[in-house]
Amino acid sequence: MTTTNSTLTFVIVPGAWHPATIYEGLTSQLQHAGYESVVATYPSCNSQDPKTATCEQDTKAVRQQCMSLIENQSIDLVLVCHSYGGMPAGGAAFGLSKKDRLQEGKEGGIIGLVYMTAFVVPEGTSLLAFLGGKHAPYLIPDTPSEGMTIISPATETLFNGVDRETASRLSATLLPHAILAFESDATRQGWAEAAYDGKRVFLRCMQDQALPTVVQDMFVQRSGVNWDVRDIDAGHSPYLSHLEEVSEVLISFAGNFKVS
Repeated sequence: MTTTNSTLTFVIVPGAWHPATIYEGLTSQLQHAGYESVVATYPSCNSQDPKTATCEQDTKAVRQQCMSLIENQSIDLVLVCHSYGGMPAGGAAFGLSKKDRLQEGKEGGIIGLVYMTAFVVPEGTSLLAFLGGKHAPYLIPDTPSEGMTIISPATETLFNGVDRETASRLSATLLPHAILAFESDATRQGWAEAAYDGKRVFLRCMQDQALPTVVQDMFVQRSGVNWDVRDIDAGHSPYLSHLEEVSEVLISFAGNFKVS
């Protein structure tokens, strides 16, 4: 029987269009290794009101979920954010580092950030502005309804390196996403805080078709802070194509976060 590490939970913050079910393989792998994990949700994915589905609203939702775990269970969290998830996760992490909470006499907190080919966008800037004012060509606007967007071709863009049967099956589960999330500004970002020095990891995916390495490098270089960059020979979904490697990396870095 696997012994569960009851003091540490991985919080996975999904990429745009991604339902929580896509990360089931990763959560199962972590559980098998003895670690709890949860997949956060936010309102811009499959939004019921795309006119209000801002990045700020997503940030508030993720922060509330993190706060619930920290306050109710007094546990440590590692935020693992994928793609767009880096923006709400970064905002959610602001002021919640375990280092800062300890100084305030509080238990639990966020001990580290892992950005898995994820967006690192500074406060007061939208993803659209950061990328030069033009959406990616695979983003199809006002589909299936006004203010929403889908990705096409999804299989080739998001799931290269994943076996075709799995890629096709998962592509069919993707959800429409509110375009406003990409066009609204990021809130204050935790990764910019000194409290996370030595606790920032960027998993650079070398075969990524959605975010080529030049874009991933731009995120890291423009952040103005130091990241521990780990290369993975994978596409945009390393948690599928390189599941064991990603799981091992997450657990290894979590151990480093706890002792540093």
